[in-house]
Amino acid sequence: MEYKGKGNVLKQGDMEKKNQHGDIQRYGEGGEMYKNEHPVLFPFGPPVYLDKIPEPIIRELDVLIDQLSGVPEFDASGQLAGRIKKQTHLTKHISDQVQECIIKHCDRFYRHINAGTPTDIPNMTTTQMQIQSIWSNIQEAREYNPPHSHSGDFSFVIYCRNDLEKYSVDRLQDNEYDKVHTDKEQTTQMQNYPLAGLIELQYGEPAWLNWTQFRHVPQRGDIIIFPNWLRHTVYAHYEPHHVRISVAGNVNIFGVNTDPGFKEQKTKN
Repeated sequence: MEYKGKGNVLKQGDMEKKNQHGDIQRYGEGGEMYKNEHPVLFPFGPPVYLDKIPEPIIRELDVLIDQLSGVPEFDASGQLAGRIKKQTHLTKHISDQVQECIIKHCDRFYRHINAGTPTDIPNMTTTQMQIQSIWSNIQEAREYNPPHSHSGDFSFVIYCRNDLEKYSVDRLQDNEYDKVHTDKEQTTQMQNYPLAGLIELQYGEPAWLNWTQFRHVPQRGDIIIFPNWLRHTVYAHYEPHHVRISVAGNVNIFGVNTDPGFKEQKTKN
């Protein structure tokens, strides 16, 4: 798989399928926990995890976001990196079932990395995990998340809704801001690439034969997990009356030293 430019825009298959009666059924309604048999990608140095969250969990998050969004005491806007008006703290309100599902995906990521590496990864042992914080983002047209990183050890984002997923990448990026310069030399220098509607993970210095971006077109049910320090950004879209709703958060790993410069291991409270 190539991880550069337009070829590095990844879009998973449709979540919907038909059951034996011909009715539309969304992933997870049959009790499935995982969809992607090989969820760990290596687009650059650090690994990235990409899979699906079961539909019942997504519906539970839909309800929780609808209940808490707009309640002043849970308002997270202005406290996070995103230039997004509607952001909501969910940490104290997510159910054990939702927490368990997220932790299982994080643990699966951890185990795939450990098992799939021919040499021992420093400080990789059997361990416990716990969600440190979790919040929702309702991103409307022209809102965005600038490049940033998180706390914790693993960071994740789950997509509950994306009105843009019905469009092709070309249609999504057919706007006045993503128009490529007509002058070839200017295009190379200014790097005016189409970006609308994408989440982008960033690693390393831009250079020849060095892929530094992983770009993804999110769909309902997607979960992406990555190391907390990995910089990432969410680009604006320009479709009026279209929203993208995500749930993001951080996970602590206990009993493992994830910072090479820090000798003491974290302990669970």
